Amino acid sequence: MDDFIPSENLSGVEQLELPAIDHPIATQNVSRLRRELENEPDEFRRLRLLKLLVYEAEKSQREQSDRIDRHMAELEELTYRQVELVEKGKLKGQIIERPVKLLALLNNLMSNYQTLRRRISPLAK
Repeated sequence: MDDFIPSENLSGVEQLELPAIDHPIATQNVSRLRRELENEPDEFRRLRLLKLLVYEAEKSQREQSDRIDRHMAELEELTYRQVELVEKGKLKGQIIERPVKLLALLNNLMSNYQTLRRRISPLAK
């Protein structure tokens, strides 16, 4: 997964990285194939390893994109609920400073997810 996470320190994005034990198999395969490719002297075998590496890297990228899309959908639901809470609070004349701050935080997190999604797959939505 480290291959596709932006190197910049984007606020809120760094916690999207998963522990090594949770990495999908495709990502583990990418790491293994890279090591094998670096040490393989036979050109025919290197070509085969390179094709496998490209396939596994694309698969890993799709898995990451799918996971981010799921997170974004869940975050969108939370954001809508928070907007409703803010609006209800306004109607009731309640102090809504904290709910508004949380809404801003949710919006910032969504922005970070969108940035990450675009960097993982430039052709993404």
